[in-house]
Amino acid sequence: MAYQALGLGTNANDGTGDDLRTGGDKINDNFVEVYTALGTGSALTSGISADATTVTLTAPTINGVIGGTATSQTITTLTTGGITGTGGALEITADNNIVEFRGDGTNSGVVGTIQLNCSANSHGQKIQSQPHSANVTNTLTLPAGASSTLVSLVSADTLTNKSINLANNTITGTTALFNTALSDGSFATLAGTETLTNKTLTSPDIDTPDIDGGAIDAAVIGGNTPAAITGTAISGTSIAVTGTAGAMTLNTVTTTQRNALTAAVGMIVYNSTTSKIEAYAGSAWVALH
Repeated sequence: MAYQALGLGTNANDGTGDDLRTGGDKINDNFVEVYTALGTGSALTSGISADATTVTLTAPTINGVIGGTATSQTITTLTTGGITGTGGALEITADNNIVEFRGDGTNSGVVGTIQLNCSANSHGQKIQSQPHSANVTNTLTLPAGASSTLVSLVSADTLTNKSINLANNTITGTTALFNTALSDGSFATLAGTETLTNKTLTSPDIDTPDIDGGAIDAAVIGGNTPAAITGTAISGTSIAVTGTAGAMTLNTVTTTQRNALTAAVGMIVYNSTTSKIEAYAGSAWVALH
């Protein structure tokens, strides 16, 4: 029913307005419509109350599109379902661009948590903060690049094309590194100058080693006689290459490359130009065969 206005006439008591019965009927009809919309028709049950400055809605069910702007409003225990932005997703724009998922307010209770469910919503995985006792405030930045999967401390994962810097860290336990068995050993820092003592390298696979200023003391190379490797020199009682399946290969150079070397007494090379094993003795290169 549309609102019915009372006919008041053109002037007071000019006889052109509604009579008392018609006017009273319009008033009744208007109130019935209001009471029906906000209650049972005879009583208001909408949960709406108001005073001079506050309108209170008690447990309302709001349907349709809500328009307008609310400023400095507090909503407690809001249950939302299917709230979407213009792009189809839930869009949240915080003044400081931070959305907080708060804990329960205690020192040892439930921390802020986000749960991401499976497609059937029968189970999910949670992202949560450290407990209050950890006393940490930090930032986790997601990796750049193509689509990827995060690895964890307990999962079996394969890392590809990664550079690992183990500076100032200690690796303990049984470790396989470049097919080399390190028995009961540890690296104090792989970025600095380190000393390995009394270690046996079994079938090492080391491509283009660069020992520059470091020291490996008492390494056993293919035998039981310790030899010290300091900088680029190997010193000690002897170096033994054992086994029948392989051989030691000398550095191969041409005569031009040999002559470009800073020769020192005792140097040995294989000259591919002359097909000779040559040594620098006295002040010249001489063939050994």
